[in-house]
Amino acid sequence: MRNLFLFLREHYFYFLFLLLESFSLILLFNYNEFQGSSLYAVSNSVSGSVNGMFNGISEYFSLRKTNRVLVEEMAKLHSRIPEAFYASDVNIFYKKDTIVKLEYKYISAKVISNSTNKRNNYLMINKGTLHGIENHMGVIIGNKIVGQVVSVSPHFSWIMSMLNKDSRISGKFKKNNQLVNVEWSGGNYRKGQVKEVPKHVRMVKGDTIITSGNSEIFPEGLLIGTISDFSNLQDENFNNGEIFFSTDFNSLGYVEVVVDMMRKEKDDLKASFKAH
Repeated sequence: MRNLFLFLREHYFYFLFLLLESFSLILLFNYNEFQGSSLYAVSNSVSGSVNGMFNGISEYFSLRKTNRVLVEEMAKLHSRIPEAFYASDVNIFYKKDTIVKLEYKYISAKVISNSTNKRNNYLMINKGTLHGIENHMGVIIGNKIVGQVVSVSPHFSWIMSMLNKDSRISGKFKKNNQLVNVEWSGGNYRKGQVKEVPKHVRMVKGDTIITSGNSEIFPEGLLIGTISDFSNLQDENFNNGEIFFSTDFNSLGYVEVVVDMMRKEKDDLKASFKAH
């Protein structure tokens, strides 16, 4: 307190000057119309600027709440548009194989999940038992193979891709019908292995490998790939080759599930043979 009194006593003339100056200004603006109106205009301008600044700050901090409300409203609107509803079409295409007298139908489906960078890769499609899909049906794209159905729900199917250690495709050379097996050992999703190639078969780069038709999963003649490299194993009964897959598994959008219309008859025939 003593220091405050000392400070005021030492600088009292400054405070006296400010007091007298303020009093003079009050008299000036109160008793002179021009100066009073000028002060009023300036004070309104300053007040408006300050209010605008505080309003801007307030609006900025309320943006988060506003954005949340907008997102909620947008979600409600999206829920009402046609694209938000599950589209369950029944487009089925039939193909008649006049050679073996078998009839197949193809159920189109959209790929909704897919992987190519794992040791065991799978796909999911947006069709299931309600559309006629069952386990062990083949999945293709155009005239190229993709994999086979391994699990089904009413609206979706789980597909084991060719890019899987458990995938083993029965194929053959297109040029001479020699049977081979096609597998994938991991790594590059565009390359696999052709195994159990008979010694007398002369492999050439570019040889086409197609499905043999010996399995009940894929019809005969679907493209698997072409020979990109090969090796002659001296101490083995068979040779092996490298195959470049015809299917680009990393760009699958839509696929087709192959339905063998004669499958039940074949299953019943095998069951009757086992019964004996």
